[in-house]
Amino acid sequence: MSALRNSARKALPPDYRLVRRLEIGSRRTFILLNVGSVGTLAVGALFFFGVDRLLVALNITPWIDVPLNSDTQFAFSILAIVMVILMLSFHEVCHGLAFRAFGAQPHYGINWRKAVAYARADQYYLPRNAYIVTALAPLIVISLLTVIVMALTGGGLRSVVALTGSANVGGAVGDLWFTAVCLRYPRRLLVRDFGEGAELFTAP
Repeated sequence: MSALRNSARKALPPDYRLVRRLEIGSRRTFILLNVGSVGTLAVGALFFFGVDRLLVALNITPWIDVPLNSDTQFAFSILAIVMVILMLSFHEVCHGLAFRAFGAQPHYGINWRKAVAYARADQYYLPRNAYIVTALAPLIVISLLTVIVMALTGGGLRSVVALTGSANVGGAVGDLWFTAVCLRYPRRLLVRDFGEGAELFTAP
């Protein structure tokens, strides 16, 4: 029964009306989110490099330990760039897998003008709680994977993994904003995600 309540709908109930539109289209919103991402990036960095200190204190032996020095610095810099790019793609895949879990067919795309990738399911309406899970899926999944991989690596490689996880937290600022807004509405809220934003519907 709970699964049915959280399933995506193809049609909007007749008594539902649009109550809010969330979009990263305006210059003001775009700037505020970028400023906010600095804060979430800092929180992510504090958390993951705190995990690094904890792993060192626990004396956990990594499976792969490559030291960071003058010989490996350039290679690690390139690796960090590659991993962040891959992480951005996987971030959207996590959204897409969550959409599928609730019965929606996702589509992926890139807005080159705004330099953002997205997963959308604009033909479906997701219940509030299902949409919140979908919005937060990349933050939760990638953060857990980051901690696991950090426990298996050491030296400069662990730092690159921590940096990638921190970048994901920074990039999740929009997802956190959407979640905070959706939580202000009752459970009967339905959300249509069009990739670069979302429309919120509810009954009177």
